[in-house]
Amino acid sequence: MKVLNINEALKRLERINEEIRYASVVERPSFSAGVIAFKATKKSDAKQIRHRDKDVLCHVLKGRGRLRVNGRRITLKAGTLCHIPKGTPHDFAAAKNGDLVLFYSLIKTR
Repeated sequence: MKVLNINEALKRLERINEEIRYASVVERPSFSAGVIAFKATKKSDAKQIRHRDKDVLCHVLKGRGRLRVNGRRITLKAGTLCHIPKGTPHDFAAAKNGDLVLFYSLIKTR
């Protein structure tokens, strides 16, 4: 069993690049979860990610931003839940005025 304190997780975010920081909470072969934060950037990155064998479930904890998936731009704000089926190219970006913070789960599917 694990109990997550979001504020503590936010203090230990590891930097992936200028835009993205994250903290893993659970790592299992069929399931992983954590907190990820996106910082607003001036330059837009067209690169999208896809998880070939895992569905993504995200809950927006703080901030505003957007999800780009299947040619659509979906506005995100605190309280929004997103389900992205396995194999679906997608990316997130923070709005101009602050971080976008998500709790994410990657769930292995058949």
